[in-house]
Amino acid sequence: MGLYFVLILLIFITGIDASDKPKLTKDAIDFCTAEDANSCGPVGKCLIQRSGNRCECPDGFMGKECKRPCQDIYKSCVRWHEERRCDWALPISPFFYDNCPHACGRCTYGAKKLKLPLPPILEPLAWIIGEWHTRTRGSGSRYPVPFNGPYEEMLKFSISEIPSFDRPPLNVSITAKSLTDEGTHQEVGFMTVKPFREDTGFAVLNKPEFGDDLVAIEMVSSHGLITIEEGILYNNSIVLSVKYGLKHPSARAEVKEADRTFTLITPVILEEKTRLVTADNRVLKFRKKYIKRFDYLTDFIPVD
Repeated sequence: MGLYFVLILLIFITGIDASDKPKLTKDAIDFCTAEDANSCGPVGKCLIQRSGNRCECPDGFMGKECKRPCQDIYKSCVRWHEERRCDWALPISPFFYDNCPHACGRCTYGAKKLKLPLPPILEPLAWIIGEWHTRTRGSGSRYPVPFNGPYEEMLKFSISEIPSFDRPPLNVSITAKSLTDEGTHQEVGFMTVKPFREDTGFAVLNKPEFGDDLVAIEMVSSHGLITIEEGILYNNSIVLSVKYGLKHPSARAEVKEADRTFTLITPVILEEKTRLVTADNRVLKFRKKYIKRFDYLTDFIPVD
């Protein structure tokens, strides 16, 4: 009765035509399906639940496909368990079971764990996590600050240390060193993701059936350049456009528009395509390929 009253009130205030039949929906995110026998790996079992299907994993593992070692994501997990959030929140959202699986009793420790765990919300970005290296032959083209000649570059997408709450990001770090004694350029920042289908525990009024998974990268460079890039996450690909750029007076790069795409070509090859429009309306395009040097998702440590 109370929910019906709220809907009628919203129709009156916003002027929604009652014939449009306002619809409240709540996302349920499935980590597995009964139709795919391997959706929880070769040993795990898919549990069908109204709040979203989840994997029942063998000892020592958790998450989608049971491929992550069992460990809690947030530093508040023990306290949340003491407050019984694992139990009373489950009919509303599986957030606590997903992010505090050990504290909530969903999994047991194995012999090893990741040095920093990967939050479930960042699983769609797992393919880009790692240290990636490239070396150009003659071109100094790069974004946001170029060189006049060739350079080598280390691009890092790493797991961040998760605080007691808030949306977890990936750390982004880029170090480019000139091969012709022009010095070193550095950029640091973070990447966040906002899935279209996200279980926040709240119902949404008239949410579209389909939408994009959004990503954003915020960075600051050693040359004083601050950028915010926003875009769309696809399967093994990210398409970004610069939405904000503050240029320090000493920065050489003067760019009106910038778009770039990161695409996973193979598990160990990452391609970056960049398109720039300069202040004098020149269009510059370049492409780089990175080789993976290290995968943070294999950075295991023994369980205490």
